[in-house]
Amino acid sequence: MLPYLLVLGFVLSWIILEQKTLNRKAFWVPFLTLSLFAGMRSFRVGTDSGTYTKDFRSQLNIYNFQFDGSVEIGYQLLKFSLLRITQNYFWLFFTTGLIVVFCYLYVIKKYSVNYWFSVFLFVTLGVYTFFFNGLRQGLAMAIFALALPYLLEKRLVYYLLVCFLASLFHITALFMIPFYFLVNLKIKPIYKILSTFIGSLFVSRFLIQYISASNERYESYAAADQEGGGFVTLGFYTILVLVLSFIIRVYKIKDKQFIQLFTFYAIGVFFIIPIAMLGANPSGPQRLLTFFTWTLILILPVAFKRINNAYVTSLAVILFIIYFVLTTTSFSNLTPYIINPIFEIF
Repeated sequence: MLPYLLVLGFVLSWIILEQKTLNRKAFWVPFLTLSLFAGMRSFRVGTDSGTYTKDFRSQLNIYNFQFDGSVEIGYQLLKFSLLRITQNYFWLFFTTGLIVVFCYLYVIKKYSVNYWFSVFLFVTLGVYTFFFNGLRQGLAMAIFALALPYLLEKRLVYYLLVCFLASLFHITALFMIPFYFLVNLKIKPIYKILSTFIGSLFVSRFLIQYISASNERYESYAAADQEGGGFVTLGFYTILVLVLSFIIRVYKIKDKQFIQLFTFYAIGVFFIIPIAMLGANPSGPQRLLTFFTWTLILILPVAFKRINNAYVTSLAVILFIIYFVLTTTSFSNLTPYIINPIFEIF
């Protein structure tokens, strides 16, 4: 766990230092640091990393590469291009790290009201480390993050184009299209949230069956989970919805973009609740939740800025670090962090 905390500490220190000395938001050093940290890891870090790196580790001859109809074409083209150049999986992890980190940092830099805090949340909430395990969906999520400006500015065509591009790496990105219309409906957010929850009650079972039937890789999505269906994580994000609702009400937050972001986040959480109630495998449809929860890295800084209490912010930082440690050491085989053998000195 220590390597994760050291990288987090270095990145935050650099951001604060650059802000103090040059009065600008640090981008390139955090970008390269986080990308390299992702790239230098062993294939043993992350439950699914061994599968993604199999062709690299087996020294597959590029002429024997076969495109798989059950895997999204965008990811296969990326892997094929890398295999033409190298058979070291470092470049797969590093290249995907560059894509993922760039997309998120670009959005954070453009929209965050507290840059260092948003980067802190980017790491501690697990948005950054998600693609250490779910590589294809992690890529799709990061690319989808670039659709945020078009969601907020009501530019449907560009929003659809980004969703389509993201779907080339994981088809679930296409399920984000209806939420553009939900967020931009001219009704109160509470009605959007309730209607989403009620609608999900009726369609969630069919959604799971459709996903699992559309591709053999997703057959396990319909399987019942015997360990709680990811209720702990979902419960955490549901509590945050309630806390943020309280903050919005008490501090009378009226900012239009903030309300749009919160609505997008909240309808996502309440859309997933009925799916979790079905006991679906948390590695399946519930992964859709991560398409919504990443927006907390922009939402929470606004909330804490309005609260404007150093003690509350400090307590939150401690709690998020504890959450980061617990989730990183408990899920997806992310610890211990093992370095790629090509970087071992001894």
